[in-house]
Order: sequence, then structure tokens, then C-alpha cells
Amino acid sequence: MRKRFLSLCVAMALGVGLLTASPAAASYAVASITFPGGNSEFYSPFSGPATVTFTFDGTENAATFELRLRPAGGTAVAKKTVFIDPGNPAVYTSPRSVRFDWPALSVNSPRTYVVAVYRNNNLVGSNSFFLQPRLVSIESARPNPFFPWMIDGYKDQTTIRFNLASTSATEAHLYRATLLGKCCGAEIEAADLGTRIPGTTPEAWQWDGRNASNEPFPKGDYFIKIRAQDLSNVARWSKPLKVSIARTYRATKTKSKTATAYHHVGPITPLVLGGSCIVFRTAEGRLEILCQGGRVSVYWRWGLASSERIERASFVRDNVAGCPPSIRRTGHTKHESSFTMNEDLVGASGNCYLVTARITYSYPAQS
Repeated sequence: MRKRFLSLCVAMALGVGLLTASPAAASYAVASITFPGGNSEFYSPFSGPATVTFTFDGTENAATFELRLRPAGGTAVAKKTVFIDPGNPAVYTSPRSVRFDWPALSVNSPRTYVVAVYRNNNLVGSNSFFLQPRLVSIESARPNPFFPWMIDGYKDQTTIRFNLASTSATEAHLYRATLLGKCCGAEIEAADLGTRIPGTTPEAWQWDGRNASNEPFPKGDYFIKIRAQDLSNVARWSKPLKVSIARTYRATKTKSKTATAYHHVGPITPLVLGGSCIVFRTAEGRLEILCQGGRVSVYWRWGLASSERIERASFVRDNVAGCPPSIRRTGHTKHESSFTMNEDLVGASGNCYLVTARITYSYPAQS
């Protein structure tokens, strides 16, 4: 009888304890997760913040939450721990908003990201945003450097190509370099490029390097930035791109030698069984290259200065019919030109007679 009474007392005490225990985490709630301006779509780079608002009635136990940022369907790329102690009302009052920043995100194609709130690895709230590529980015400037002070049809202006993620009103802004050669010094020109629609209108600007009086800007380094404002009036700037008005340009000259004045002959490579080549000077002062089932290259050195370089090479031939394009190839490196005979057919032969070796080379010139 005593045992039964004792068990009943324990059960009653336990029941009273359960009824009077604090509700622990029952009233914690994630009231909202919002992003700047109440928006849900952003351009790269984007570092937030997300504002996470918690509500509680003050009777809860202290709790720890984890904020996580992840691409939709992916794993977390940023995290933050949040501690809330309703038992300390001087510090923690409801609602409590927490700022969640992360390292800047950039994408090359649109992607959805999720900000989620967890307690004890249980999801208690989430919201997502859509991340676009940069609204505007400069792709290239070509030619760079260019020569607006010498109007001769060669690199007189440069074309700035840029990319847009959305239809935008665009402007080009031009700046001088600072004394340290960095961006950005004084703005010296701005151009309204109009509204551009990605994929349907050319995303490019041609800069002639000249001021309003049609005089060339001084030689040196400049920086170009493109400003874009989309249809929602979101405005962004591209990163600056350095463009140079050249202080020098590369002029060209030609140089010739008799073909027999070659520097050396490369190794002979048999291309079929028994294939070979011969290279010799003829009595008439020509260079004869004869290959049957083989390959060989002859090289000419030109004694150019270190600042000079070969732009193209050519050869004057005597027996054009016996030296068809299918078996000959010309080439050049910075200071050396070559003529290659390549006859790889069984029982066939090629025979080239070279009279003159010629190059066009460039060198730095000052205006």
C-alpha cells in the first residue's frame, strides 16, 4: 500500500512540474528576413546585408541560432552565430534585428541564393534573393595603346567593348591617371551612349583620343569607366580600364638577303620509309631545297636589335610550279625567319628554288 501511494505522489509531482515548466523555445520566431531596399534581385558584386528579425515574449530560455547563406541547392558559403538571452532584458528585447553580411558574391550567370536560420540544425526560417552578373563590365579596349596624334588609318582610335546584364542607359567617363599612375584622377570627358539593350545593340564606344577642339589628348595613361542605369533606376559603375595613348609607335622597314645567305639548316625528318631532303646552293646562286618523303627547314637570322621584331617573312622563288603551297610553309619568330619543305607522299617529290629571303620588321619610333 505504501509503495502504491509513493508512486502516485511521484506521478502527481511530475505532472505539476510539467505544467509549470517554462515554455523554453515555444515562442521564438523568425519574423522576417529582408534585403536592402526590400528588394529580392541584385547585381554582382553583392555582400548583403540580410536583416533577420527575431521575436520572443521574454519567458524563453537563452538560445543560439545560426544564419547560413547558400546557393539554392548548394552548401553554405557564409555563416553567422546569433545568441539571444531573454532573461537579460536590458540587452535583449523583442523584436531583435540582426545584420548578416558576407564576402561579396559575383556570378557570371543568374543564380538564386538562400538565407536560412537554424536552431539545433533545424530550419526555423528562410528567404531567397536572385543574383545577376555585374550590371556593366568592360570587356576590352582595342587597340591599346593607340595613336590619335598620327591620323594615318592605323590605330587612330580605340574601341571600348562592354557587357550589360540588363537594358540600361549608359555613359562613358574618361579620367586622367593620378601621379602614381592609378585610377582615378580628374574626369576629362563624358559621353552619353544612350540606352543599350543586351544582345540587340552594340555594346561599344569608340574613343578617338581627342578633345572638343579635335586636338589629341597628351600621350600617357587614362582610365575609362562605364556607368549604367537599368529600367528600375539602379545605377552601377564598371571597374576602370586603363587605356594608353602611346608615346611611341612601331614603324616598319624591310630587309632582304640572297636566299643562299641562310644561317643554318634544321634536322631532316623522314616522313615515309627512305624519305629524305637535300639543301644546296646552285651554280646560279639560288638555294635549292629538294624533299622526297621528308621534311626540312632552313633558317635565316637578321641581326635585329632587341627592340626590333619580325612582323612577316616572304621568299622570292624561281620555279613556282615545282614549289606548290601544299608542300611549303614560311614562318618567323621574333628575330628569325624560316622556310619549310614538307613532302610526305610516297613516290612524290618537291623542289623549291629560292632567290631572295625578305622580312618586314618593326621598331619603336617617336612622334
